[in-house]
Amino acid sequence: MSLAEGQWSAVVEGHLTSPSGVRFVRRSSRIKRRDADAMIAAGTPLVLYYYGGAQLDYCDGAEAVERWKAVRDALVSQDPRPRGDVVWTGGCWVSEGGEELLLLTGRC
Repeated sequence: MSLAEGQWSAVVEGHLTSPSGVRFVRRSSRIKRRDADAMIAAGTPLVLYYYGGAQLDYCDGAEAVERWKAVRDALVSQDPRPRGDVVWTGGCWVSEGGEELLLLTGRC
């Protein structure tokens, strides 16, 4: 599900509101694959944020699992070196109630 255009600036400012109205704030800006694997396995929603492709997609449930499988190998823990392929850095975002969200930022 694509998030509203108004969310673009919110992500840059370190917060995001899910489609159900839950507000998340950035807790970390770098995550390792194994930690992201555990989050997705636990049912954590996934957001793909890629400015170059005009993509800000919120996924949960089976859709989050499938999208994670598609981008998992491109997750890096450092800023990427330009190669032409999209690589993703990820971070954990958390709500006031302790809910987690995995947000991946795509870069070329």
